[in-house]
Amino acid sequence: MKGKDFQDFIEQDLVPRLNPGDVVVMDNLNIHKMEGIEEMITATGARVEYLPPYSPDFNPIEMLWSTVKSVVRMFPTRAMEALEQLIKLALMLMGTNTFKNWFTKCSYCTN
Repeated sequence: MKGKDFQDFIEQDLVPRLNPGDVVVMDNLNIHKMEGIEEMITATGARVEYLPPYSPDFNPIEMLWSTVKSVVRMFPTRAMEALEQLIKLALMLMGTNTFKNWFTKCSYCTN
């Protein structure tokens, strides 16, 4: 998405739906910090909160890819077929408890 497209989205689609007290959460993508974006949002009485620059704790997929990459690093290859097999191997090595633990760590589930 280009900056102008994002600006148009904020102005035409998001701002008309915002109410005082609403919170708009954005990451630190450059277009999210373009001049005028935050002002348009706060003019409605809503506020803007930015995510930390890198927040893997909020997203279990980050933990999954970290684990997959650690397995792939053990067997360096440039062949696509071998890489696909390594990714499949990494996923098979992860049991259901691994996934449950990730979701628990991210506070998506507690049991």
